[in-house]
Amino acid sequence: MLIPQTPADAPLPTARLVQESAAAVPGVMDESGEETDVFNLSPVARAFAGQIVLAAMFIGLGLFFAMGARDFAGSAWVARIAIALGLLMVLWVWIKKKSHRYRLSNQRLFVTYGWLSKKVNELELYRVEDVRVEQGVLQRLLGYGTITVLANDDTTPQVDLTGIARPVAVKEVIRTQYRAARKREGVRPTEFLQSPNATPTPQRPQE
Repeated sequence: MLIPQTPADAPLPTARLVQESAAAVPGVMDESGEETDVFNLSPVARAFAGQIVLAAMFIGLGLFFAMGARDFAGSAWVARIAIALGLLMVLWVWIKKKSHRYRLSNQRLFVTYGWLSKKVNELELYRVEDVRVEQGVLQRLLGYGTITVLANDDTTPQVDLTGIARPVAVKEVIRTQYRAARKREGVRPTEFLQSPNATPTPQRPQE
């Protein structure tokens, strides 16, 4: 009985190893170690739904006195004041929306406040301890909420991201990034991070 032999140069069957590039994996830095942006957000307009509705009511009241109640004494002044109040509230909502910016990179979280003058808070992601989402009933119906980032940092122990659309999905993105930052820095989840600005705790002398 003849048994066929396998040629010596024939490749052995092996399982195929599929490798993903660093750019395809969330939270993994490329080989150059450059800081890249993950998202840039600002509060959504529906986060100011109450102010927008009130502004629309003032403008509608002003148009009513301007067009439908001309025989009323002082209707022109009432119309001007109502329309002016409505436009001022619309301008206030626009300023509030434009004066808050939230930027997340694969290393840091930036929160920018102000319209004419700017104030920027910066938080290293490897110092983040927890991320929470707060949504009321109306916020859930309108699809926005507040994200609270808690960190072990003396200067920025808490960061609030208000008026964020799809807050649960944004929270998961932040969680992925800060876990990746911990891994890069070699920080364990249970490790206490001593801030460089913190005063060291004096040790009691041994008796």
